[in-house]
Amino acid sequence: MKILFIFTHLKIKDLFSLFLAPQRAVIIFLSLCFWPSNQGYPDNTSSLPLNPSAATNSPDSADTTDSTVGSDKKTKNKQTNSLPEITVTAVGPNENILPTAHSNTSVYAIPLDVIDIPRNVTPISHGLAQSAGIGQFGYLDPLSTAFIVPAALTQINYGIASAPTIRGRNGLTLINGIEETLNNNSEQNIPWNYNMVESMDIVEGPSNAVFGATQVSGGYINYITKQPYFDNFRGYVWDTIGMYQEYMWGADIGGPIDKDKKLAYRFSYMGQENGSYYQYQRNDQQNFYLALGYHPQDSYSLDLYADLGTYDFTPMWGMINRPTQQLIDNGLYFPGALSPTLANTGIVNNPPASSYLGTPVGISRRNVLLNPTDGGYGTTGLTQVIQRLSINEDFQIINNTFFWYHNDQWILHPLFYDESCRGDYEIDNRTECRLNIYSLPQENGEKSYPVIGHLLFSHALDTGIEMHYQKNLDYNSDSFIVLNSYSLINQNPLLWNAELSKYFQARIGNPKAPFGGEWPIPGAPAGYYFEPANLAAGSTDCHYGAVSPFLLDNINITDKLSLILGARATGYFISAQTPPGTPPILFQQLSTTQLTPLVDVGTVYKIFPWLSAYFDFNWGYVVNAADMGGFSPFFGPSQFHLLNELYEGGFKFDLLNHSLFAAVDSFSQFTYLNNRTGPATPSTVNGFEASINYQPNRHFWAKLGYAYMHGTEDWTSVGHGPPMYQTYSTALALQSNLPLNNNQMYPAGIYNFLGFPDQIFSGLITYRHDSGIGITMGALLMSEQYLGYNYTTHIPTQFILNSTLFYTAQRWEARLYFYNFTNEPYWLAFGMGANGTRTFNYEDIVAGMPFWIQATLVYKF
Repeated sequence: MKILFIFTHLKIKDLFSLFLAPQRAVIIFLSLCFWPSNQGYPDNTSSLPLNPSAATNSPDSADTTDSTVGSDKKTKNKQTNSLPEITVTAVGPNENILPTAHSNTSVYAIPLDVIDIPRNVTPISHGLAQSAGIGQFGYLDPLSTAFIVPAALTQINYGIASAPTIRGRNGLTLINGIEETLNNNSEQNIPWNYNMVESMDIVEGPSNAVFGATQVSGGYINYITKQPYFDNFRGYVWDTIGMYQEYMWGADIGGPIDKDKKLAYRFSYMGQENGSYYQYQRNDQQNFYLALGYHPQDSYSLDLYADLGTYDFTPMWGMINRPTQQLIDNGLYFPGALSPTLANTGIVNNPPASSYLGTPVGISRRNVLLNPTDGGYGTTGLTQVIQRLSINEDFQIINNTFFWYHNDQWILHPLFYDESCRGDYEIDNRTECRLNIYSLPQENGEKSYPVIGHLLFSHALDTGIEMHYQKNLDYNSDSFIVLNSYSLINQNPLLWNAELSKYFQARIGNPKAPFGGEWPIPGAPAGYYFEPANLAAGSTDCHYGAVSPFLLDNINITDKLSLILGARATGYFISAQTPPGTPPILFQQLSTTQLTPLVDVGTVYKIFPWLSAYFDFNWGYVVNAADMGGFSPFFGPSQFHLLNELYEGGFKFDLLNHSLFAAVDSFSQFTYLNNRTGPATPSTVNGFEASINYQPNRHFWAKLGYAYMHGTEDWTSVGHGPPMYQTYSTALALQSNLPLNNNQMYPAGIYNFLGFPDQIFSGLITYRHDSGIGITMGALLMSEQYLGYNYTTHIPTQFILNSTLFYTAQRWEARLYFYNFTNEPYWLAFGMGANGTRTFNYEDIVAGMPFWIQATLVYKF
């Protein structure tokens, strides 16, 4: 009988005294080591969603069985004798913040202990995400992930992104190990739905050979969705309220369907009607999630996950315009409005700023450049089926079928920016065969060497094929950027509308205008336009298929030395053309076949059982993407061969009887930065990272992290330097009699990343008393950030402090969040690092949220 079986069948009332008995600490450790993974591929470990709190103290906590296919063979072969009934007090699976608590499948698909993985990965359990505030805002906010992973500091992403920025570049989004490709640079153009999320892993650097990657990224986030309740019927209801019109609520129920507990379900609902600290911004959504599990025997399981979401929202794009050093340092804003009919981009027919700007005055940080009529609506749908078949303990087959649907339509008048996606969808199917192969006889007398240890030469193979199909019909307009023409003071917000400009009107129906002019979107409301030739910005009628064979081999050369080899080749079969409504003179069509290889080599050396050294090299081609992940008919061959290359090495420490985990690494990542209306540009990020995770008992834990990252852009071979919609601050424009919205380029050269702090420090500390009362403190420190490539206007070094008071009991839980409790007036660059929106940084800046309070109440049954 497995130790895991014994542990999960201890009486809950007995779990609160073993911790006090030192002689039984070994049992706690073994139990945690063999707890099945909920990282990468879902298992049966149940936890509550990210919205409310986890019922880790509930007597109804789930039975835990090992349903993770490909788990360590040594775990399966572990034999135990019957033990007397004992009492245990230990850290629950949802409260454990240590990366060593579970094996992990998000880096290499096969389950590995974190100390044996040659990459930087951060597992984020429900409890850890809750402490950092991930998912508590109704959208992916820019700071919460950075409290856990400093390298995952991101921009505001308009509130419609599905993955954070990682190491200065947008991350990819994976759901239960399958990439969601219906987005562009993590922008899915609808708020991300955290109602379906159970836990997540943040992986830094390119993806592995099994998962693959379509677009350039600095890393990826793998979301693990909620699992059915196989043990018994249970659930909870919750409600969240907060300052600035925040209202969120939901319910979650589930349990076994049949008496043998082979068939189980879980249904979860979330609603929200959120206003915002920022004026005219809203996020109302309804999400319905269903998980069904059929586990008739240990050798076979089938899991179905489905989600439907509806959204009525305003993308958080137009924030405070005209950013200057006076605005950042003293809150002073340059007023004065150009007539909306004269608003223009470029230097021709664009009057100088001195002709209408006034003396700087104070401004409310809540004022943002959103027209009251801005906003839109959308729908998303998910269906995912994962089957696992175990032929024997050394041969498993996993089939993962994924369907994602997306439909949205929204408009932002000041920019001018609008989008209409007409029922985009993707279908993905990946079949994996996992085999354990032993080259040497498994006997006690194998050869041993002083440095490298006992020879093993065992292989954990993961090989198979992934097939993908995607359909995009997307309309987009975003080239007429005149944000600095408007005044946030003493101007009617309804006049913040680029359609009122005679220069915008001159583009309508004009095929000679930039990017083919502005044309009405068929079937969209009046006032919606698209640009047929806006390249990576994204108007396209596209469908493509992809076939990807892959092979990954984890070779345990000895008990101290392992080598991971991975290879993947993705063949793309692409057909794209300008969408319906394009005039014949602008019609463009693309039909191409492309091949993108990927190679990954990683090695780990166990210097001591508690110390490992690692190195990883990842090389592969990825593709540029248009809006919502399709392909533009104007793409050339170079857009399908963008190099993503990583060199990373480091050390991992497992200390103090497995209560402290630390890691240090250095890396160099070559990638490309995104240009919304032009070809991608080479860039490099070099850095150093360090983290400490300490959890000696269930009462206290601490997580600290530091990241130094320096990013550069190489424009020497492009023929020109980086473009910006305004290349200098509004203050300099006034002083030098220059126009705003000049829309020009800098000289060719090598430039540092914009909106990107070179150094980031973060920390979270939690203490919880036996009474259920506890407190979490969080800190985030960022070095200075520059807004433009002339490096004159900058955001200084700044910090944010958060705290949470909470109370947990058997049936009730309450949390009170205090965000930015010192009320620091911090700022965020609108575009960060290699993100295409860095070109807006002299037109748009984000005033960080002030002190505010949020409360959540949960009733569990």
